[in-house]
Amino acid sequence: MYPGMLSMRLPRSAILIVVLLAALLLSGCGFHLRRSAVLLPTMQRMVVRVNRDSALRRGLALALRASGVHLADAPGPGIAVLNVPVARFQTRALAATGFARVGEYSVLYHVVFEVQGPQGKVLLPRESVDMRRSYTFDRTQVIGSPAEQ
Repeated sequence: MYPGMLSMRLPRSAILIVVLLAALLLSGCGFHLRRSAVLLPTMQRMVVRVNRDSALRRGLALALRASGVHLADAPGPGIAVLNVPVARFQTRALAATGFARVGEYSVLYHVVFEVQGPQGKVLLPRESVDMRRSYTFDRTQVIGSPAEQ
C-alpha cells in the first residue's frame, strides 16, 4: 500500500449509495432475474419424448426440473407427456464466393412439440418453434477442416 491510501477509502455510506444506484439502473432498464415457468398442476409429473436429439432432451429436462417438474421414465397415471416428434437442423447456402464456395449460410433449427395431459387430453396443441442464424464464412479465418462445418 502507498502512503495516504487509507485516506482514499470510501465510507460505507458511499459504497451503499453506489450499490443502490447500480440496482436502480438495472431495474430501470428492465433487467430482472429469469424465473422458472409456472406450469399447470397436471404438468407437475411429466415424461419427455424427443426424437433423437439428446442435447435438446437434456436442455428440456434441466428447464423442467428448474420449474419443479418431476420427470418420469415412462407414461403412466398422473403423468403428462411432452412430445417432440421433430427436432432438426437445416443448412442452406445464402451466398457463394467467386470460387464457387459458400461465403454465407443460414442454419435453421426447427422443433415441433405438443403436450398431452395424464388422460391423453391435449393440454398444448402441436406448435413449432424455428430458430434461424446466418453465418459468414471467411476462408482466411478457418480453424477446422471443411468436413467439420
